[in-house]
Amino acid sequence: MTFGGFSPTRKALAPVQRTGAFLLPAGHADDFPSGEWYPDSRAIGVHSFVRFGVAADTVQIDGSYGEGGGQIIRTALSLAAITGRAVEVFNVRAGRAKPGLQRQHLTAVHAAAALCDAEVAGAAVGSMYFRFAPRRPPAPQPYRFEIGTAGATPLVLQTALLPLSRAGHPSRVSVVGGTHVPHAPPVEYLEAVYLPALAQAGLRAKFGYDKAGFYPRGGGEVTLDVEPSELGPLDLIERGKLTSLTAYIVTAELPDHVGERGARAVQRFMKGVGRPVNVIPRNLPSLGPGAAVVLAAQCEGGWAGFTGIGAPGKPMERVAEEPCEAFMEWWASGAACDEHLADQLVLPMSLALSDSSWSTPVITEHLRTVLWLTAQFVPIECGLEERHGGPALIRLKVRPEVR
Repeated sequence: MTFGGFSPTRKALAPVQRTGAFLLPAGHADDFPSGEWYPDSRAIGVHSFVRFGVAADTVQIDGSYGEGGGQIIRTALSLAAITGRAVEVFNVRAGRAKPGLQRQHLTAVHAAAALCDAEVAGAAVGSMYFRFAPRRPPAPQPYRFEIGTAGATPLVLQTALLPLSRAGHPSRVSVVGGTHVPHAPPVEYLEAVYLPALAQAGLRAKFGYDKAGFYPRGGGEVTLDVEPSELGPLDLIERGKLTSLTAYIVTAELPDHVGERGARAVQRFMKGVGRPVNVIPRNLPSLGPGAAVVLAAQCEGGWAGFTGIGAPGKPMERVAEEPCEAFMEWWASGAACDEHLADQLVLPMSLALSDSSWSTPVITEHLRTVLWLTAQFVPIECGLEERHGGPALIRLKVRPEVR
């Protein structure tokens, strides 16, 4: 099938039609029949790694393309640090209520720049454009970054993780900011879903935190120890049996009964659907009060995570029920990965030694966007298959011989 969705009609781009992970010249989308692979010879972008510090064509990215959010910024930074290519991002978050770089995104820019001694221009809060030019490969050493707000620490860690995994020696990176905030994965998602999935592919990283950060004050601190790693492929099409279901009940600066009510709500819900659940309470220090419930599912061939975030006036029972309901919806889909893990696997699997595949409940705009962006830096081909009565499939082909 031809994959529909957005059309990049920004002024800076020529008219194109989009199929699969790639942009194709206008009028040529029908050249590729349903279910076929789309050859990377037609992709717009550069498909090679370069020597650091050597002049080369700069990758130019329209930051308003597709999903048009911070995902474009972070993925472009990681790929630039890994490949050595300079990147310019314009129209940064142009469609957002607060367009341009925000504190969380700026921290990711500074973090990636520290890894590879990048030359950075235009990076400031509110900026709609920045340039990032690595001057050396990522260096293995201790790093510490402070967002200064409740911006999501897991997203900054993800920006640094893969570049550091290729640095040749162990590294440690610490980030201070938000640990459980809306519209971002909580730290337990990294701990119990993202990192275990990548560990199966060969990534060696250890995660820890002992201080939570909630909106609006942040102040949580997370640490990631990264070992040199070579990634193999993942085959996460058939998830198999559920092997563990864990509920993390996270509270800070709240009475004990709040966490206890959250635990009881999860146990009650899961008992009603016949699913045993392991409950792990975490009452952590924080600069301000907050609560979250993170439900992590591990299967024989898949992972998924679901989150409820507390808010003033929101009962803890509802915070706990939200991830439970999301788990049941995912389980009914038959997918091996949740929809967020599906797009987060694109970058690491584009660097793997051979082809990968995985299933997801739905093909999201985040997924389409990260596929397009990754294809601007590394040689991938991707097939997306949306199936009636079953999960969607992602099949990612790589070409390590031309990197």
